[in-house]
Amino acid sequence: MAENTDVVVIGGGYAGVMAANRLTQRDDVTVTLINPRPVFVPRLRLHQLVGGSHDAVVDWGRW
Repeated sequence: MAENTDVVVIGGGYAGVMAANRLTQRDDVTVTLINPRPVFVPRLRLHQLVGGSHDAVVDWGRW
């Protein structure tokens, strides 16, 4: 019987999201991502938010 590992990733920045996504590919790992925002904010797009051409957020389901 395989043992399941619970992993908590604190912080939904680029590194946290990439780590969580990589870990979810494993069948024996359950991942919980803790982040203060309900959406991912790609910091590289904040200039588009200021310019009004993009809302600078991405739903977690798209990662």
